[in-house]
Amino acid sequence: MLLLLALGAVPATAKNFALLIGNSNYSIGQLDNPANDAQDFANVLRSIGFDTSIKIDQNSEQMKSVIRDFGEKLKNNDGIGLFFFAGHGVQVNGENYLLPVAFPFRNEAEVEKVAVPANMVLRYMEDAKNRVNVVVLDACRNNPFIKSRSLKTRGLAPMDAPSGSLVAFSTAPGTEASDGSGRNGLYTKHLMANVKIPGLTVEQVFKRTREGVEKESQQDLGRTQSPREESSLKGGDMYFVAPTAKSAAGASPEQIELAYWNSIANSRNSADFESYLAQYPQGKFAELAKNRLLAAKSTPLASRGEARTLSEETPPASRIAAAKPGRVFSGAGGFSFSDEAEAPVQAAEFVSISCRDFIKDKRVKLQLADNGGQGPALRQAIAQRLQSIGLRLTEAGAVDLILKGNIEFETSSNRLIGLDQVDMQADLTLANPAGKTVASASARGGAYAGSSKKVAARGVWDEKSGEIVGKLFKEYCAGH
Repeated sequence: MLLLLALGAVPATAKNFALLIGNSNYSIGQLDNPANDAQDFANVLRSIGFDTSIKIDQNSEQMKSVIRDFGEKLKNNDGIGLFFFAGHGVQVNGENYLLPVAFPFRNEAEVEKVAVPANMVLRYMEDAKNRVNVVVLDACRNNPFIKSRSLKTRGLAPMDAPSGSLVAFSTAPGTEASDGSGRNGLYTKHLMANVKIPGLTVEQVFKRTREGVEKESQQDLGRTQSPREESSLKGGDMYFVAPTAKSAAGASPEQIELAYWNSIANSRNSADFESYLAQYPQGKFAELAKNRLLAAKSTPLASRGEARTLSEETPPASRIAAAKPGRVFSGAGGFSFSDEAEAPVQAAEFVSISCRDFIKDKRVKLQLADNGGQGPALRQAIAQRLQSIGLRLTEAGAVDLILKGNIEFETSSNRLIGLDQVDMQADLTLANPAGKTVASASARGGAYAGSSKKVAARGVWDEKSGEIVGKLFKEYCAGH
């Protein structure tokens, strides 16, 4: 009888479930990292025992459907239910909305009608009567609506967490979060590193994530991004990764650092080591982390689906560390060394919704000159950037604007690492059909050439063309 009573007290399920949505492919403003964040965080959660479901670039009906299904999965569970959203998010009349893809939002009424209310997620999770519910919203990045006349409120609004829940925001209410300079957003990068550490309670994971984000944002961005949580958790401590027997009574700072390091020691993701160094710049493993970070960034490219070893032209890591940041563009058998701080900037980051409405379908004619003999390739890259913000490229007939300018490439040899390098200077102007200049912008970039100077030149232009197009049309709209 005692055995039967004991068995009866055990819940039907005691698993950890996660639903992760990463929306990047927005017509209103493309984001680089949400899809990466959802995929990478799903892998981390899966590695620590979560049953994970990941969805990328979801429209409104798809989002609502998977959220309803997630609520069903959580019913009467005794573990952790975690919902993660990365993408665009806005507040309207004090309520937060998660924006789906495949809809050209223009005003508050459309947001309220089509977008997914963040409170909908909480309602489904609360109704499931799951033991612990965690909602993570990394949804305040480079908000495309901030310059729109119809959506003036920055960031997300505060939210009340229902009993047994924790709601985590990537930044404080009313502010915007960094989309990150590498593969992952700043907040998600630190969250992934901390969630793997054994012995940290759910609350401690988010506390340490906040500390890491604040430190790195202040150092690298010159402003503090400060994550926030609203918690109504109750009962005993819950862990993403259970503590070891020795640390069950409470881990010391040294034990936490060691556990942190052990959780990333074999990682090939540079973001893990960047996160460690941000939290422990003088830590016991700082020098080793720097070496691992360098190795992660200089991993050879895969060719034809097969892993390749570094070629004989690859300089030693010590010499790469002493060289200037930049990417190596090379041909077959080459390698890649990139500085994540030099991630390409999308034209949409500069162009607001109201500006995009103003320039939509305007006809643009290109008049570019370059000294590298790559006219067609350069034109193709800039045409893609123009089309990404709603413009039309034309060669003949009536035009609305003329984009003209000069792109200069200069090659030299870097004796320090034994590679050629390519530097680019681009100066472009935007003129009306009468020839009057209405906007101007410049961009500079550089890269190591590896075995192909032409490939390097094209790579630099691919990285910088979005920036210069965005600057041009930002100035153009400001003057109109």
